[in-house]
Parts: sequence; C-alpha cells; structure tokens
Amino acid sequence: MRLAFISGFAWEPKGTARARAFPLAAELVKRGHAVTLFLTPYDNPDDSGVERELEGVRVVNVKVGKRPGLRHAPLLAAKLCQAVQACSPDVVHVFKPKGYAGAACSWFLMRGSPRVVLDCDDWEGWGGWNEVSTYPWFIKEYIDRQERWLIRRAPVVTAASRTLVQRSLALRQSQDGVFYIPNCGASRQNLRHQETALALGSDTAKQAFGLAGQPVIFYSGQVAAGEEAMFFARTAARAALRCRAIVVTVGEGPGIAQIREYFSREGVAARFFPRLPYREYVGLLAASDIAVFPYPDDPVHQAKCSARIVDYMNMGKAVLTTAVGQNQEYIVPGESGILAPAGDENQFGWELERLLQSPQLRTQLGRAARRRSGEKFSWSGEPIETCLAAYRHLLKAEFPVPRLRSISANPRSE
Repeated sequence: MRLAFISGFAWEPKGTARARAFPLAAELVKRGHAVTLFLTPYDNPDDSGVERELEGVRVVNVKVGKRPGLRHAPLLAAKLCQAVQACSPDVVHVFKPKGYAGAACSWFLMRGSPRVVLDCDDWEGWGGWNEVSTYPWFIKEYIDRQERWLIRRAPVVTAASRTLVQRSLALRQSQDGVFYIPNCGASRQNLRHQETALALGSDTAKQAFGLAGQPVIFYSGQVAAGEEAMFFARTAARAALRCRAIVVTVGEGPGIAQIREYFSREGVAARFFPRLPYREYVGLLAASDIAVFPYPDDPVHQAKCSARIVDYMNMGKAVLTTAVGQNQEYIVPGESGILAPAGDENQFGWELERLLQSPQLRTQLGRAARRRSGEKFSWSGEPIETCLAAYRHLLKAEFPVPRLRSISANPRSE
C-alpha cells in the first residue's frame, strides 16, 4: 500500500510524530509498504520545506514560512492537503483529531477520498486537555467540536489507550471500526541508542553524569505548575533525604521552577536538565536506578498512553507510577513495576523508599519490565498487525461521505 501519515506538528518539540506516527510508519516500511510522513512545522519553522528519509520513511515538512500565525492557518491547512494528495495514497492515517491534522482529516472526509483512518492519542476537547490548556475559549470550542465530529465520522479510528477506545465507541455508538494500538516506545534507531547506553553499564553512565556513589531517582516530562508538580516534589524529597539519593529531572514547563525551589528549600540533592537529544536522554536514564512518573486521576491522564513508560521498561528500570488509565495495562503490579494509588502521597513515598533501599527488588522489577515491554509492547508485534487489520477493514468497505450538518449543536453532549 501507499500510505500517507499526517501530523499537525513538527518533529520537535512535541512528540506525536516522533514517538507514535514514525515508529509505526517504520514498521510498515519493513512490511513492504511505502509511507510518507507529512509534518506541519508551524511550531518549528526552521524545518519548513525540509524533506529527508529516516528508516525508509519519507518525511516531508510542509512549507509554513518564517513566522506562521493564526491568520495563515487556512493556507497552511490547504498546503498540507495538497501535499498529501500529490502522493496519491491508498490510505491517509491522521494523527490527532485537532489542529492542522484535524483540518486535513475533515477535508478528506468531506471529499470522500482518499480513505482516512483517524488516530487518537489524547482526549483533546472538553473534559480533557481543553480543561487545562491556555487556548482562547473559541479555539477550545472548535477543538472539541472537531474532535467529536471526526471520531464519529471517520471510517476507522485507532486509539492509543483503553479509555480512548471506550470514548470512541461511545461517540460512534457502534462497536465497528475502532482499533486499539497502544504506544510502544522507541523507533529502531532509538532502540539502538538504548542498547548502546545500556552496554556502557550503570556505573560508567553514573560517572559520565557525575552521579556516582548514590542511587538516582529519574523524572521526565513537560511539567505543569500546581499540585501535579508538588506531588512529585514532596514525595521525592522525603525519600531522597531519608535514603541519601539524588533526584534527576529532565524536562521543561512552569512546574520545574516549583520543584527546583522546593528541593532547594528542603536541601535535596538534585540535578535539572532541559529537554535532551534522545541519545543523551537514554544515557541519563541508564545512569538512573528508579524511574518515577506519578499521574493524577483525571480524564487527561486516564486517556494518556505514555511512550516514556515503555522506554523505562525497555531500559530495564524499576518503574514507580500511579494506578491510572494505561499504566494499569503496561505494568503488572509488583511484577514489572509498582503502581501506587493515585493521590496517595504516603503510599507513593513509601514505595519509593522501598525501591531505594532494595537494589535486588529494583533489579527484579527491571528485568521483568524489560521482558514484558518486548513481549507485549513492541511496534513489530501485535500493534503493527492491528494497524494492518484497521487498513484492511477500511479498504474492504464502502463508506458514505459525511455532511457538516452532522456536527452536534451541543458540543458537550455525548
């Protein structure tokens, strides 16, 4: 098949294309399919018009100009659609029902050609990211309406978490055409970076980053300010002080300043890194002993499907997170990681101290996590077979062209 993948963002800084669309595309290329990944780099204009090939996948950045703004949105969406049409795909797989990708998906659905698969990896509208994002109200309203309409009208939907599967089924009011494809971690190239980092050994990695002689707690992510950041700060601080550990944080966001200030006030040994190139990121992860990633129990995190969790597991790290959403599918509690109750600081902190005090337990959990990620959450396994099944389902059926009047008058109603 000739396949077009669409991302409404650049390769960086957001991770949708890099962490989900690209590794899936690379596996399809290995199966003999031709895949072009179209990016809309409004968030990284330096990539405008750049084309390259990665692991057999043709990566095309639509031309967006030097300073694309909201007034340029219709033109950029049109350019994206034209670029996709020019490659005459058999199937268009659209990653995210919002922004430029969502606009392109709407256009192709209304035209009835080419055939479209919609991918959902987050809950975008009201009840999800709309509740925490800083977009103006009218943009949030558009995102919500667009997301619901596309999920209802796309012939086939692929969803990254069980929560998103259930939401898609509820919106479509049908059991037909929804396929579960969880995130499965790194592409082949990044898996090689992981293996290289692991081959150096933990002690060498610790020395390279100046972390020798003490256990390391690893935390990574785009950190929002507020209770989510402080939950981590308080639990990590208590455990680090009692067990003489160092906390390593990789990421950006307003919550980092909160964590930094709290650690400084409490006297916690900590190192803060900005977003790192993947090779350096996994090098630092290899130097760490425990990977922590607490989730609050809300719709955003219930629907979230973190490729980072799979990376931690594949790197053989003892993972401590909360029993929310997709985490409960990735991790078998007490066997391939630790799941603490959401919002329970005492339990989360106790589990972290237990891991810090027991190298044997860390090793046991890490080995089982690595085994489970390879068996259950590899792109080359069940996920690629499910993706191909979704395409077969799409191509064997005839679907009517949807009409705009199908958009609900009440965007909050299911």
